[in-house]
Amino acid sequence: MTGLPGQQNTEETADLSLIAELRELGTFGQMWTATVVVFCIARAVVVWPVLQSHGVNPWWFLAIDVGTAPTYGIGQAMGVKLMRDENRPMSSALPWIAMLFVSFVAPYGYLLTSAGKLPGYVVAGVIAWMVVFGGLAAYRMMREVRVPEVEPAI
Repeated sequence: MTGLPGQQNTEETADLSLIAELRELGTFGQMWTATVVVFCIARAVVVWPVLQSHGVNPWWFLAIDVGTAPTYGIGQAMGVKLMRDENRPMSSALPWIAMLFVSFVAPYGYLLTSAGKLPGYVVAGVIAWMVVFGGLAAYRMMREVRVPEVEPAI
């Protein structure tokens, strides 16, 4: 404690355990993570025949995509949470954003490296997908950081 009423020591705030940090995400953060996992499963089912036709093992793609989905969702939710925290430096969100980036790129990296010779339009489509959805994710994060927190009604 700082000794002043109503103030928290920033060291106490910064020393939260990983589990406590994840619990603080609340229902919205947990639902966001679950939604990302469901989206990845649906996407894999839709592109399954295309993956097979280009020599990509759809089971590996599904495993990588669904396997990185929780770290993607958690990385995004934690990044926003930490960037909104006035008691923490913005740099405390960087490891989570790095985890988000790696989780986002991993399935596409597998796709582009395992497919052998892909037609140029397929490579361009995958890269365009990455740019569009990566940009949308970054925009969403910026928007969420700027939204004022709503105090729960008692």
